[in-house]
Amino acid sequence: MSLSTRRRAIYTGLAGHFSEEELLPLLWLWETKYSEKPSFALNGFLAEIAALSERKLERARLYRELVGALSGPVSQLLPDPEARLQAWRRKHGVVAPKSAAATPDDQARETFEALADALFGLVDPERLPQLCRQAANNLNSLRTDAGVRLRLRSWLDQYGRLGAAGLELDHLKMLLNLIYIGLCELLGPVLADQTLTRAVQQVERLGLPMSPQKLL
Repeated sequence: MSLSTRRRAIYTGLAGHFSEEELLPLLWLWETKYSEKPSFALNGFLAEIAALSERKLERARLYRELVGALSGPVSQLLPDPEARLQAWRRKHGVVAPKSAAATPDDQARETFEALADALFGLVDPERLPQLCRQAANNLNSLRTDAGVRLRLRSWLDQYGRLGAAGLELDHLKMLLNLIYIGLCELLGPVLADQTLTRAVQQVERLGLPMSPQKLL
């Protein structure tokens, strides 16, 4: 999962409990101390929030909501508040950690995750395993090294639940093409085109830094 997607998940989980004015310093705290840590470190993050806010929090509920946002569909997350967070940093004279600077591959992963999530959401859940198997069956036709093919196969074997970490823009284009071929085999080319178009339209409405068109 890209940094931007993780930030969107944290923002989504916190948004129902704090005002925008309160949220931005909490997001800065998260990105400087917790963005590269595993999910269980959220307990430490919530402990710091409780100390900073000086008010009683339903920490168990908040933890569940944060974990749910991090593990749930990308399409359900709020838009990335990075622009507002950047303005807050400038106002307070602080800088983002180096890890918070999104690269083109980070942006591609975020958009790909949202697009795959939208595509899979438009496919009958009972047919999703068949779609991923069909996509995986075409892996050997790719002109890429065995390590990349192995990562793509792992992604397909888990129906995308592994996230796209470590995959670059070219790899993501390959993976999307495999999924599209699988859709054509599963639904026929007309329905496959309609499904992909609907998924792209859903992702475009999210206003992500990278357009889904760049993955096609």
